[in-house]
Amino acid sequence: MAASKFIFKTAVAAQQFDGICSKISAFYFDLDNTLIPTRAGDSKAIRKLADVLETQYNFTKDEATLASQNFLKSFRRCPDNSQTSLDSWRTHLWRESLLAKHKHLAELIYQQWLKLRYRYLAIPADYVQLLQCMRRAGYALALITNGPSNAQWEKVAKLRVRGYFDCVLVSSDLPWEKPHPEIFYAACNFLNVKPHECAMIGDKLETDIMGGHLAQLGLTLWTPLNSSSSSAQCLDDVEYKPHIKLNNLLEIYKYFPRLNACAVPESSLTANRRRGSHLSGIGSSSSNSNNGSSGGSAGSATSGTGAGGAGNTSRQWAYRRGGSLPAMDCSNSETENSCDSFL
Repeated sequence: MAASKFIFKTAVAAQQFDGICSKISAFYFDLDNTLIPTRAGDSKAIRKLADVLETQYNFTKDEATLASQNFLKSFRRCPDNSQTSLDSWRTHLWRESLLAKHKHLAELIYQQWLKLRYRYLAIPADYVQLLQCMRRAGYALALITNGPSNAQWEKVAKLRVRGYFDCVLVSSDLPWEKPHPEIFYAACNFLNVKPHECAMIGDKLETDIMGGHLAQLGLTLWTPLNSSSSSAQCLDDVEYKPHIKLNNLLEIYKYFPRLNACAVPESSLTANRRRGSHLSGIGSSSSNSNNGSSGGSAGSATSGTGAGGAGNTSRQWAYRRGGSLPAMDCSNSETENSCDSFL
């Protein structure tokens, strides 16, 4: 009898959960370490650059390792400076990281690092396929990212992300950042959807998941940065727990069956990989700017295909405050999760 009651309760819970999933009409994505492998990609780029410093610039192994690691630490601590351009700031960080005899190479090394960085930050082809499936299935898509304005918009532009989303919000352009509910409501207003119809997907419990709960979104989906770490085994002390824990972003298919009907055949995906089309957004004309401070960096993406329609572009302009965070305010830096736990 007890066993049958347990089975009944489980079945009811599953049915209720399926009902919640069926009501989702919009997905909100975090950018760093969710859609793009920021931390892993930056680590790979810096290791590759250390090899380049040895082979092309005659650094010793110790010199190359020390310079590249010092730069990465400084860059992660403060990736942007509102008083100067991204190029000038990063060149400065490289100059400060190099020994005196190598400082004259700072600009050349910076350019090498920038190319390597965006090679390793490219959106995986499978993730591009997922975004395309979501659009074909009729879901509205928003990208909501915390971080310095220019640095985040550079990623959006160089990785050609904008074309996949109906709405792109960068916290430093707004009066709020995740987990503040208003940044989620801004996306809801733009897309003309209600909070309970939206699902937030992100890697940080303290911003993406907590924010989704505070805004009373329908679902929160957690993609922990490192699900194998010991700290990722327990959520007992976490106040705002995710509804779903994803070991891989592609696991989302099993919770939203209508995505499977829109999936691109594997043969097409393989062809896309060969052509490198995973780097191209749907609206490629929107990726004409390398810096978020120029071009169309007003917090808007494409608006003709989503739930909000073209008339929402002017509304999203109203959210932009302009400028980036103060020069040494690094609260939005790309640091590792404070709590990687397991659900």
